[in-house]
Amino acid sequence: MKHIFSILFKALLIAGAVVSCIVFYLYTIGFFSPAPSVGLLISPSGRTYLDASVLEADLAAHDVELLTTGADESPAVAASRLLAAGAKVLIVPQDDAAVTPALVTAAEKAGASVFFVGACPDSETLASSAELWYLGSLASHGGELLGKAMAMDYRDGTVFDVNGDLLLQYYLYQSAPDAEQADLASYALAECEHYGVYTAQVNYTDEEGAPLSFDAEALAGQTAPEVILCTSEQDARAALETAAALGWLDGEQPVRIYAAADTPDAADALVADGVQAAAHYDPALMASTAAKMALNTLDHQFPGIGTDLSSDEAGRFILPYGLSE
Repeated sequence: MKHIFSILFKALLIAGAVVSCIVFYLYTIGFFSPAPSVGLLISPSGRTYLDASVLEADLAAHDVELLTTGADESPAVAASRLLAAGAKVLIVPQDDAAVTPALVTAAEKAGASVFFVGACPDSETLASSAELWYLGSLASHGGELLGKAMAMDYRDGTVFDVNGDLLLQYYLYQSAPDAEQADLASYALAECEHYGVYTAQVNYTDEEGAPLSFDAEALAGQTAPEVILCTSEQDARAALETAAALGWLDGEQPVRIYAAADTPDAADALVADGVQAAAHYDPALMASTAAKMALNTLDHQFPGIGTDLSSDEAGRFILPYGLSE
């Protein structure tokens, strides 16, 4: 009988040791830890800097939950709530470069990383912590892409030098330009000159020198420019409508329109409707890249691994604009 009890006791010890080893292993791989999560804030203006559905799907494919905020929450309050819910990475859309200090402080206390998208914080802010990063596209790069397209089209004769002055005569139509649109236009024109194509701006004014409205009635009888440059989808469509009504798109030397759009689909639609080329931002690509960077960060790796992107000294990753032609 004693021998039987001895065998049972040894068996229980062995079983206990095995169970302990299994539990220890499960702890080491994080089996009992809460599921990892990423927090996404909302842009104060509601502007879409990345496609949230793409971000959520890419994270879910790796069993990472996307936590979101309410529209009425301030950035600091939203960040604190997401961090308290377990988010180890915050993605923060910005309409301007100013960063909410309370948000950064809350992330630091929680040991979380922050990725800013949209407007880029200054270098000093980004460099203040190893856990602060920026992922975005620069309107200036979109302008350079569009400017190169304009220059190449002028040089190969797609854009006609109607008056033979060796200058690209352009009309800049921006109904309500913001800082990014202004940058895009200025860089597009500068890029033309980089490729040896010099430009001359066309301004339409009345007899008293006041600018004429950009519509067919006001511009009737005016000489057509060689190019119309727009920096938004809305303005490009207005340019198409006005140019068509004036007959500027007809004949052997039509006016060429160049534009920018917020998505690849919008840019493709503009080209299909008659725009010569359209530079575009890509919210879906931005989302998939942000997801990859967040997953890298959760795995304690450098965010840029597997993205084909490198960061500058401050921590900025820049996605290129695309071009539809």
